[in-house]
Amino acid sequence: MLKTPLCDVLGIEVPIILAPMGTCTSAEFAAIVSNEGGLGGIGTLTRTTAAIKRDIDAIKGLTNRHYAVNHIPPTLDPESFRYTLAARPAVISFALGDPGDMVRQAHDVGAKVMIQITTVAQAIEAAERGADVIIAQGTEAGGYVGKVSTLALVPQVVDAVGSIPVVAAGGIFDGRGIAAALMLGAAGVNIGTRFIASVEAPVEQEWKDAILRGRSEDVVQLDVYNDINPLPGTGGYGTVLSSLRTPFMDDWGARRAEARAQREHLMSDIVTRARAGRRHEALLPSGQTAGGITEILTVAEIMRRLMSETQAALARASRFG
Repeated sequence: MLKTPLCDVLGIEVPIILAPMGTCTSAEFAAIVSNEGGLGGIGTLTRTTAAIKRDIDAIKGLTNRHYAVNHIPPTLDPESFRYTLAARPAVISFALGDPGDMVRQAHDVGAKVMIQITTVAQAIEAAERGADVIIAQGTEAGGYVGKVSTLALVPQVVDAVGSIPVVAAGGIFDGRGIAAALMLGAAGVNIGTRFIASVEAPVEQEWKDAILRGRSEDVVQLDVYNDINPLPGTGGYGTVLSSLRTPFMDDWGARRAEARAQREHLMSDIVTRARAGRRHEALLPSGQTAGGITEILTVAEIMRRLMSETQAALARASRFG
């Protein structure tokens, strides 16, 4: 079993965190990862208050292990955050913007706090806020990303934040990536795209299949999506949504001024498709790891392979000492 200081801080068995993706999230999905020894996460971005409350209530009956609930400061749903505090999860995480006093509020209910950042300056600010764990996410990741690669970002953040455990995110889909993150000084990893391509992921099959077909170079940053939906992208940490290409976004990406003028109509169209189980027609959030993912596996098998591959990679590396 691979144990790092992150495991002690978060009360988990293996240093693997399920990225709490708002578009691919459920209590059931998070609980499976937690039950496999990692840290499951419930996402809140783009979700209704009722759906978030439902997951916070449901997960308590699905796992007796630790899990996280994530919140996005630029688009914070105050009612959902209050409900999270009342539920007292072991971990509350924040991404895409400075959580400010919410760190203290989370600590006051006994939760550990993780803050996901995309630059060294943001990491220093997160440390000053009192973060217990800092997630350094590189531009290889899916979802909302910054401009610095994981390979460059992680060691700089490790150096900048002292003894606070750093988690690497972006570009990690197998044990070789986890081993590399550990060599950079990280104490664990945050993984999204690999888990979307799982049997249990609560998304349509077309999205999973698109990841299997996708190449790393098919993943693009959708500046036009910030035109259509300015928050959280243009607020907070100033990020851009990373997605596999779709005809919908290719079309509007070539007509950004028109997209801004039709912002409300286009956002309504995207939401309508998502509610009908056809979100993949417009958006396919994915990291560059799509090029390395070739099969849909159960979460249990993904976790097993990640651990065995990491141990094998570390053993190979030790021969160079």
